[in-house]
Formats: sequence, C-alpha cells, structure tokens
Amino acid sequence: MNPLFETQKIMLSHFQKNPFYHRKAFDTLTLDNHITGIVGSRGIGKTTLLLHHALKNGALEGKALYASLDHLFFLDNPLMPLIDQLYKETDVRLLYLDEIHKYENWTQILKNSADIYPDLRIVFSGSSTIDLLHGKYDLSRRVTLIPLQGFSFREYLEFTLNRTFPSLTLPTLMADHVAFANALDVPEVLKEFKRYLRVGYYPFFKTLSQDWEKFQAIENTTQKTIYEDIAIFKSLKTPTLAVLEKLYKYVLISPPGELSASKLANTLSKDFESVSEYLSLLKQAGLIRFLWPKPTGKAALRNPAKMYPDNTNLMYANHFTSPEDQWIGKVRETFALNQLQNAGASVYCPDTGDFQIGDLMLEVGGKNKTRKQIQHLDNACLLTDGVLLGSKGVIPLYLLGFLS
Repeated sequence: MNPLFETQKIMLSHFQKNPFYHRKAFDTLTLDNHITGIVGSRGIGKTTLLLHHALKNGALEGKALYASLDHLFFLDNPLMPLIDQLYKETDVRLLYLDEIHKYENWTQILKNSADIYPDLRIVFSGSSTIDLLHGKYDLSRRVTLIPLQGFSFREYLEFTLNRTFPSLTLPTLMADHVAFANALDVPEVLKEFKRYLRVGYYPFFKTLSQDWEKFQAIENTTQKTIYEDIAIFKSLKTPTLAVLEKLYKYVLISPPGELSASKLANTLSKDFESVSEYLSLLKQAGLIRFLWPKPTGKAALRNPAKMYPDNTNLMYANHFTSPEDQWIGKVRETFALNQLQNAGASVYCPDTGDFQIGDLMLEVGGKNKTRKQIQHLDNACLLTDGVLLGSKGVIPLYLLGFLS
C-alpha cells in the first residue's frame, strides 16, 4: 500500500507545479453516487481530471488515494484486498482508479465495493469502449458515467491564450453570430483555427514543440486504442486488430459518403456482420464518428449514411505529407460534426446539405462556397471556412467551436 501513496505524492507534486486549465466538463464530476466513471478516448485528459479531483478532495491529507491500475504494484497485489485494507486501516474514503479497463474482473470489484463499503466513493477512468450494461455484472444503475471529449476550439483558445471565452448555444449562434464574432477580440483567430484543426484537439499538444512530434503522439494513441484498449475489451487477436486498423485508415482517407459497411466488407473480403461490429468498436473507442440518415429504424443503426474520423487532428496526423487541398473539405465537415455532437446536438444526414439538426439544414464549405445548394430551403445556413464575419444565412465555421 505504501508504494501507491509514495507514487501519488510524486505525481501530485509534479502536477501542482504545472499550470492547470479547469475545463467546464470537470464541474460535472460530483460524488453523489458510490461510483463515478470518467470515460473517453486516449489523450483527452482523464488522468488530469482524476489528479485534480483527488488533490481537491484531500489526497495530500490522507483522505483520498489515486492509483493507476497499470502500476507494477498490482502485478502482485490484488485490488479488492487493497480496498479492504485502505478502508480498515486508513482515512481514505475516496479512491481514484485510473485505467480501470486494464484490470481483470473490475466490474465485480466495483459491485462488491459498493455493496460492502457504503461510505467509500470510487472514481475511475476508463476507455470509451467500456460497457457497463452487457458485462457479467450489470453496473448501469450503480455507476454514473461522465463522457470526456477533446478540446473544443473555445477550450483550445483558453488553454493557449490563458483567457476566458463565453460558450454559445446553437440558437444564440444562429441569431447573434455577427455580434459575437465582432466582440471576440482574438488576434489572428483564423490562424489559431487552422492550428487547432491540425494539432489542438488533444490537451497534450502543449507539451510537444514540433508538429511531427504531435502527429506521432496522436498516431501512438490510435495504435494503443486499437491494439490495447479494443483488444482487451473484446479479447481480439492481432489479425483481427489489423483489420480494425485498416477500417480506421479507410475512414481517414475516403470521402465520407463513399463508405459503407457493405463496401468495406467486400474490399476486405470479410462478412458484413463482422465489419459492422468492427466499425461500431472503432466508433465506441473514439476513433470514428457515424452520421445517421434518420433517428429511427434498426437498419439506420447498422448502416450509417456517412463515416468520419473522430476529429481533424487524426486526419492531419495521417495526411501531413499530402496536399491539404485534396481533403480540406472533409476536414471542415469533420470539425463541424465533432463540435456539434460534442456539444450534445443530434445531427443527421439530410437529403440536401451536409447536416440536419431538427429542421435546420447546414452546408459546410470554403469562402468561395455559395448558398446555391440550400437556397430553396427555408431554414438553412452555410458554415463558411476562411471568413472572419458572416452575414444572413452565412456563419463562419470556426464559431461552431464555441458551442462547448
């Protein structure tokens, strides 16, 4: 037990020396439930959130303990006896468990801990592949899950410029985007936006100086997501994981509307059911996104109209040696879908335009794009890249980044 407290002391000492950026998502973490889980893809700040919360709740006073379950300590020391010892011999009533999905039988341990130690609170982090409902122990009613995403463009600006910016609702953006853009006061905001599209989604970007280092770090996170997180979650072998990686690469390089599970199954000589399952795993792991044609019907759930990378940084990390003008259109659409979905919008694929939210139609394009494609629609808007200020029915694309 002592090695864990010593490790925590070292980590918190280092953590306190670095500037801390408090994200709005951090305010959603409460201790109302016995067990709370922070889930999300690799590299988006789950460990930072756990350390911050542990520090705030008495870790240095012996009231809380942070431990990563990939620590060598757990090779010889089972988790459940440790929890029992902590409860009986220390003042720890808050336990922060990082990388919980890497520990065998973690669902049973959480269930037993909640049953045996009613005043113990556990906060864990895990891969977004975690499924609390379909495991051997149904934890869906015992655990509060908090999803964590990468930076919005607003958060990137706050983190980079050390300033605070307001967030917007979608109706406010539609109505007041000109006034908001005029009042924004960010020098070279379009330059900052291009930088964000390249390397600004993952909080670790600030610790690396060169773009190639950031791209390499992003590639490493995707490799670990596929060959560690998904592998552990589904007990998949290397040949199957290689197929998953190929599917992910197809989504990165292909136009969104040209991909379907059927086409990919034929390309890879795999059956439709397997490919559909693999694509769902990639989506669940935070590597790709689906755009559905409509919100009803089982067929829609298995056959998305379009597939996108989860965020634009994934594209740049894969495409950084090829001409940007060949795939910038997909970058813009990926950014729009990412920011809208991360802000909680229900986005669907319309017959006309790129995205539909309720009865609002959205078309995405560059500064030379016109409203011709959507001019016949009563409630439609053009999201334009490369412009500072919009006009009626035309909104600068970067402003979507202030929705969360």
